[in-house]
Amino acid sequence: MKYGFWIISFFIAIIWLYLMIVNFGNTVTITIINQGIANLLNIAPINITIGAWLLILFIYFLGELELALFFLPALMQNKEKEGAYERRLEKTSVSNEESSAKVKVLENKIQVLEKALEDALKKNK
Repeated sequence: MKYGFWIISFFIAIIWLYLMIVNFGNTVTITIINQGIANLLNIAPINITIGAWLLILFIYFLGELELALFFLPALMQNKEKEGAYERRLEKTSVSNEESSAKVKVLENKIQVLEKALEDALKKNK
């Protein structure tokens, strides 16, 4: 799954790079405030002329920023859940180790008591 996303991301980057190269000499006029709004506000219309490659680059990075900001809360929540799961797993593991150690101690005590009982029985015969 991870490699599929990497392949898709690679192809998107190639397409993005191709569009930038093909449109390197072209210019684009972006209207910030059109004539109708400018007349309402009694100001001059605002148009910006930039290279098409720069617009493509700007839109690409805006998309990356939006993606990061959109998924950041979900990623943080998943990290918190993962941390809680790891702590719980660690506690379970430690309690299992403690139980295993207690069982070993009890087995050793039983062996010592059995040996002492055998010795006592041998002495009484």
